Amino acid sequence: MAVKPVTNGVHWRGHKSLLLGTAWGEILHGVILSKIYCLINHALVGNSMRAKHLPQLIIIGMLLCGVSLPAAGLDLSLPDLGNPSTQVLSTAEEARIGRQMMNEIRTELDLVEDPAINAYVRALGARIATASDSGGSPLQFFVLADDRINAFAMPGGYIGVHSGLITASTTESELGAVIAHEIAHITQRHIARRLAAATSSNLRSAALVIAGLLISTQDPQAGMAAATSGMASGIDSQLAYSRDHEREADRVGLRIMANARLDPHGMPDFFQILMDDSRYRRDPPAFLSTHPLTDARIADARALANDVKPSDAFESPDYAYIRGRTLALQAPSRTALIDELRKERNETTPSLNYALAIALINGGNPQEATVIVEDLLAQQGEHALLSLALAEAAFADDDPKTAEAIVDEALSLFPGDPALRAMAVELKLAEGQANAALRLTRNLVQQSPQAVELWTLHAQVASAADNPAESALAMAQYHAVQGDYRSGLRQLRRLDSLLVTPSQRARAEALKTQWEAALTPAG
Repeated sequence: MAVKPVTNGVHWRGHKSLLLGTAWGEILHGVILSKIYCLINHALVGNSMRAKHLPQLIIIGMLLCGVSLPAAGLDLSLPDLGNPSTQVLSTAEEARIGRQMMNEIRTELDLVEDPAINAYVRALGARIATASDSGGSPLQFFVLADDRINAFAMPGGYIGVHSGLITASTTESELGAVIAHEIAHITQRHIARRLAAATSSNLRSAALVIAGLLISTQDPQAGMAAATSGMASGIDSQLAYSRDHEREADRVGLRIMANARLDPHGMPDFFQILMDDSRYRRDPPAFLSTHPLTDARIADARALANDVKPSDAFESPDYAYIRGRTLALQAPSRTALIDELRKERNETTPSLNYALAIALINGGNPQEATVIVEDLLAQQGEHALLSLALAEAAFADDDPKTAEAIVDEALSLFPGDPALRAMAVELKLAEGQANAALRLTRNLVQQSPQAVELWTLHAQVASAADNPAESALAMAQYHAVQGDYRSGLRQLRRLDSLLVTPSQRARAEALKTQWEAALTPAG
């Protein structure tokens, strides 16, 4: 088997036309939001929604499909639908919408597939979520390959983090502050509460709120415009609700950070960085478009941070390397980044030295990368991400045996590291040991069942090991993790024509029951 120069997802997926810089005004007339409307209409309206929810969803669907709702000349008045509190989406309805949105995002937008970056963001998110009052509801974190500074929360507990947010932060507490803020939006049910507030005046406002939230997942400026354009009446109250929710998310987020043993000063510090940066830029950071900042808000956050700061706050050593890895992978010009980092190598931090090493591996110079990583190991000590880079450099240098020895030794020190284990799978495949690789991927997906990129790897390995039934099961799980239960069920039906073991059949039946139940409307 030909050895790939770079392994283990050390790259972004090939950019699609919908990626960076694309205006959501165009996307509104394109496939993503049209599909979302159709999916919402099929999954939520159909025969499942109570009659009182139909008007809201019809209008929301029109907006998502790009149907114009002019500021004047269109009467959207509807009969009184009862107490606004009863209009709030139930948690089950939010979860259903979130699954469908997540499926479309994974299908149409570029996500980071690097196991190390994904594992870190999930681990940091889990650390913060565990410290929150999420009521045990699972939160799912994913990383978009987008260099804008942004993060967003979606219905159903999905939280998206832009790669640009990782590189713009300077400490783990700053990155964690934004994640804690988004978790607070979810735990306080701000999306549902804003919808309830909007429906108390008119449903067009409610539809615009939801449309703006959805649009802002990729273009916050367009999202803010969509949420406010044409709303001559009631706009002040909507903005007041938004400001109130931001302040509440700050307060709740700061306490979550303290409970997670992160320094809560990371929140006002990062807010100050963004605000200062916005003064010198024509376009402010994307995060500010949906999370407007004021000096008073930053001062309030700093005062509360002083009150709640834990005495045992700590930062993971993983952060610096993940920041460097992300910087290397999102750089628009690898050559320019390498040149810049080479000039400053003796003056830079471990994070930037690591970024240089990763950029060199991807740039076809693994020998120089090896020297840099070995220096980092001597200076900083053993670390899973340093061993990973050393193994990647050896593999890129057409030396899989050395790479495997490095990974084996590293796994003896860091046995649960998902990125090292994924690298071990790639190496087994490169050596033609598909059955050994399959044993590894079985453990991997069991350890990280929400890691969508590991299910695709598991499916590929099972296919290479001549186990089509297990490959089909893995692809079914791949679709289900993205919220696409219908595609998952279609994959399960493939098993009817395959030779399956009793355990595989039992697993398929259990998944079928679970997913059909998820697709069955409540009540």
